[in-house]
Amino acid sequence: MSLRLVDIRKRYGRQEALGGVSLHVRPGDCYGFLGHNGAGKTTALRIALGLIRPDAGRILVEGFDAARHPREARARQGGLIEMPGFYPWLTGRANLVLLAGLSGLSRREAAREADRLLEVVGLSSSGDRRVGGYSQGMRQRLGVAQALLGDPSQILLDEPLNGLDPEGVEELRRLLVRLVREEGRTVLLSSHQLPEVAGICNRIGILREGRLLLEAETRALLEGAGGGYLLRTDDDEAAAGVLARAGVALSPATGGGFLFDPAAHAPGEVAERIVRGGLRITELRPRPVTLEEIYLRVSRGEAVLSGGEADPAPAPVAPRSRRAPPRPLLRAAAAELAKTFSHPGPYVLLALPVLLAGLSVARQWAGSAGDLEAVRRGDLFSRTLVTAFEGTAVALAAALPLAALVLAGLASQALAGDLSRGTLRNLLLRPVGRTPLVLGKAAAVLAAALAGYALVAGTAVGGAGLAFDFTDVVEIMETRSAEPWVVARAADLRPELLRVVPLMFLPLAAYAMLGFLAGAVTRRGVSALALSAGGVIFLDLARTVGRELGFERWLLSAYLPSPLGDTSLLAGLLDRIRAPNDLPRGYAEGAVLVPLAWLAACLLLSVLAVRRRSVP
Repeated sequence: MSLRLVDIRKRYGRQEALGGVSLHVRPGDCYGFLGHNGAGKTTALRIALGLIRPDAGRILVEGFDAARHPREARARQGGLIEMPGFYPWLTGRANLVLLAGLSGLSRREAAREADRLLEVVGLSSSGDRRVGGYSQGMRQRLGVAQALLGDPSQILLDEPLNGLDPEGVEELRRLLVRLVREEGRTVLLSSHQLPEVAGICNRIGILREGRLLLEAETRALLEGAGGGYLLRTDDDEAAAGVLARAGVALSPATGGGFLFDPAAHAPGEVAERIVRGGLRITELRPRPVTLEEIYLRVSRGEAVLSGGEADPAPAPVAPRSRRAPPRPLLRAAAAELAKTFSHPGPYVLLALPVLLAGLSVARQWAGSAGDLEAVRRGDLFSRTLVTAFEGTAVALAAALPLAALVLAGLASQALAGDLSRGTLRNLLLRPVGRTPLVLGKAAAVLAAALAGYALVAGTAVGGAGLAFDFTDVVEIMETRSAEPWVVARAADLRPELLRVVPLMFLPLAAYAMLGFLAGAVTRRGVSALALSAGGVIFLDLARTVGRELGFERWLLSAYLPSPLGDTSLLAGLLDRIRAPNDLPRGYAEGAVLVPLAWLAACLLLSVLAVRRRSVP
């Protein structure tokens, strides 16, 4: 159950954040990781939790190399790094349930565990409130609760007492003591406030400017450092003069009196000189060194007694049991879908292209009725009868460009939105793994895209079927005795429509993955949204250049309807309906392979970007 960091190094440009840090957190330790702000504590903990890749070194979690077995490492660890991020529109309980599902718990188990942990951290009465209304202290408590999800044997906490009131600080201390002493968990607690760790940590590591200066047992450190003797008299000013003449070095003590080194001057000798000087001793006792003093001595480079021998270099350990839950990709996809559709925003956005498809059908119906009336009055010589085939194609052509923008924008928030909110960190601390997490999120994005397209296509087909009929396309003449001329037969158009409608999902799915990639390479949700929209518009504008230079067929935008010229399968279908004798437009031969190639490329680049990303 031990945690080892072995020769961990990390640089940011020319600045060395960690310079060969090695530490050993043993089973059952409450390890106090001390250092001033900027010493490198948070960087070390992020590396230990897999949020940052080190430049060199190894992390061993209960014998598992965290680089080779990241899911097994995360299954044994819980973590809290700085201020935790949560979905503000969800309740505290819902946030924990979502994360518990990623940790391998069933829905019922996750609900029970969320309730238990809310009680543990004192948030039972606030569990059904939205996190957006939580105070900083409440968010910190909820962050501790998420660190305990999945029953981890190791708990890594970075400044966990930040934002807590005195009562909350004392409650968290009692919780840490119970986790270590009663439940046998291992705790690594970083802090720059020494009173926070005094009395609860049995081992101490002191970090300064990216280097571990000391790692020792707290008791041995306190006993071996030597704290001197405390002397108080009825007249400390006179006593100071008496001892100064005797050559006794004194230092003022907090609360009055003086400290002196018993190794230089025996306490009995000092007492004798005070009595001979006509003064009365009110207090003379050993005064143990404090943790604060040891920290200051070590930080200043002063000598301090060793607190124990250094651990030997770790020998390779063969991992035995595996705890990572199965099906991480499915768990990641389920969590993404639950998160996405727990907010009304996606429903509203996905409804926009559906509404546009319905309006397009209504507009065609009104226009067709007016044209037929004009033919009957003789104001129009002839009119091709609008059928449901044409109504479906035109409705899809109107709605799909907007659907591409909407899906790309929604997909861009799957990663960038989580990163900017700080929730991506919580997800990566689950035993899922970066690649399954990205693939699961991508699968959820594609599932949402498929649902959105199904609504658009269903509205187009159903609305056109209600407004018109799936019959032969005929030309209606002004002359009443003239027979309607069949332009295209329904028997020929039906299989073409059944082929085209499903295939139009492919470019939409590729646009969704383009937005997903925008979220993988940016750090803020707004930036990802702008980049995804810019990508969609740029690909559309690039068609005019691509048409001139002969590479338009390789652009994703060539397979989706566009105001700049439709070369999609829908354009070919409309040509067969309206002008069957003309050569059909479009790039039908690339309608499958090109969108799939774009989709695969965007997905691969997203995986590579997230695998290499440092998560603050």
